[in-house]
Amino acid sequence: MKPAGMGDLIAAARVCLSAMPARRGALLRQMMREARLAAAHLAATGRPHPRWGDGSLMTAALRRGPGPEPRLDDPEWRACLAAALEALGGSSEHAARVPAGSGQAGYGELYISKPVPRTYVVDCADDEHRSPAMAHQNKKLASIDPVWDRIGEEARAAVSAEPLLGGMFHVSILHHDSFARALSFRLALKLSSGEMSEQILREIIDEAYGADPELTISARADLVAVFERDPACHRLLQPLLFFKGYQAVQAYRLGHWLWSEGRHDLAYFFQMRVSEIFGIDIHPAARIGRGIMIDHAHSIVIGETAVVGDNVSMLHSVTLGGTGKEDDDRHPKIGDGVLIGAGAKVLGNIKVGHCSRIAAGSVVLEDVPPMKTVAGVPARIVGEAGCSQPSVSMDHLISRSMGG
Repeated sequence: MKPAGMGDLIAAARVCLSAMPARRGALLRQMMREARLAAAHLAATGRPHPRWGDGSLMTAALRRGPGPEPRLDDPEWRACLAAALEALGGSSEHAARVPAGSGQAGYGELYISKPVPRTYVVDCADDEHRSPAMAHQNKKLASIDPVWDRIGEEARAAVSAEPLLGGMFHVSILHHDSFARALSFRLALKLSSGEMSEQILREIIDEAYGADPELTISARADLVAVFERDPACHRLLQPLLFFKGYQAVQAYRLGHWLWSEGRHDLAYFFQMRVSEIFGIDIHPAARIGRGIMIDHAHSIVIGETAVVGDNVSMLHSVTLGGTGKEDDDRHPKIGDGVLIGAGAKVLGNIKVGHCSRIAAGSVVLEDVPPMKTVAGVPARIVGEAGCSQPSVSMDHLISRSMGG
């Protein structure tokens, strides 16, 4: 089985949450068995298992569906997390922590992978927001941020390896006390211009991050997505400092927050600067999920009424556009776990089913069923998706989806 990350832990725990307590142990063992068999098949053949995928626990879990959305105050969710962690070799004493009031359990500060440090406990909420029992338990646990700690370690190593860039690493990372502040600084620096100073942009971004924790939760999910899926990404600090696809998506998220707050002109300003600086044009009204990777990230266009699900990967020159001058819901709806190849165009108010693949250069004009591969101009179904999570495996070869 592949080394398990926090995403694997969360996926397995969510599946357990949908099962009766007496069934959870057997369910976990079954998922781990499938992951081990799939990993052995992948090692022997070089291909994902046709049924069980790429050998990760997350893939084994997602085959059973995403599971119910967990809640922070649900004791059953905490029990599922503990059971999954014990099954993976951790300790049930190390319970997951998330920001208070986020409504999410197992997300946010929890994001870290390759592999999971079993003793890491992330605790971002204040004790006053929790039940007395939970607050009492927190006193027994350390409060750390593994993602930010790791980025700091990488920055210090980078300073030693390349002293000429020491100033950049210090001002961008080591000078800041949190991931959110470092990201705010970096985005303000990149987006500033003669029309809007870095200081004003920093105030806007800090306001957004303070008002909506979902922004930094999604930023962490995107960071880990790039780290796990891009073979050119070897450190967590790379997307934060160097990858324009990651930076552009985080800038879009700020524009979307402004749009949702009714500050449309400022949202348009963010859209304009993202287009000018990064070569990516995403309308601030578009809705984009978590765990997004845009590789190479040049000439991306995502229209106003487009919807992109969670854990989607796309390459350069992708367009999610309309087909005319209509002024209603006119852009594509991309499901979770979809892989969109370089230069693909998806046009019109159509649906692309979850965990599907769109081959490079294709023009998609009709709905795509879940877990299929489409290719051509116009695109047609040419086979299955090849694995249960194509956006994670990043396998673009059509022959594998056809069993060749």
